[in-house]
Amino acid sequence: MRKLFAAIVSTSLVVTLGLVACGQKKAASPEAPSDAPEETPIEWEVDEDIEADADESEPAGAAYGYAGDDPIELAVYKHLVEEVSKNYDAADACIPTVQIVSVDDSNPDEVTVSGDFWIDNYNIEGDTLACVSGGNYPGVMHLAKDGDGYTVTSFDMVADGSDFEASAKELFGDSYDDFMAVYSDDEARAKLRKATVSDYVSMNGLEVTQYQDYGWDPVELNK
Repeated sequence: MRKLFAAIVSTSLVVTLGLVACGQKKAASPEAPSDAPEETPIEWEVDEDIEADADESEPAGAAYGYAGDDPIELAVYKHLVEEVSKNYDAADACIPTVQIVSVDDSNPDEVTVSGDFWIDNYNIEGDTLACVSGGNYPGVMHLAKDGDGYTVTSFDMVADGSDFEASAKELFGDSYDDFMAVYSDDEARAKLRKATVSDYVSMNGLEVTQYQDYGWDPVELNK
């Protein structure tokens, strides 16, 4: 809304300046007396705050809760929100929790990112993000260079059930133990989730102070 308002103000200013310019041209026509006093140029004062608002741009990761500036990590967040979340009914917000185990960017055109990835979908209820669905997707993402950023081209996920261990060992290889340490650390994941949701709320200007899983006490967000 602030950007829209700034755009309207700027347009009005251009129109007003245009009218003044036309008026000055008419006053300077040959019919005007040669000894007519010279017009004093009109000085316009532009609100610096409005100019600043017009130049502001939304952080690249605002839609995903990613507050960093790493294009590889941003691509991972974006893929979870825009592609993996299609497995769920639409909600007011989809905010992933991304725990990266390893990144292989030795070939910048073919990057792999392994980690434990979670998705939580929320509806806004007053000052609360109420979690309505979600899931866990550990695995390895493959990324390709896309302009100044990256795009996930494929996502190999760890199998469910009795095939979990064998599948995880195959996908994570030498990083399997590191993956299991991350996968089993509920406390670290809860801390990261709180930070990511807090960033999402802050970057998107939401009047939300907490999130809540069904049947659990609400979690107050970072300020």
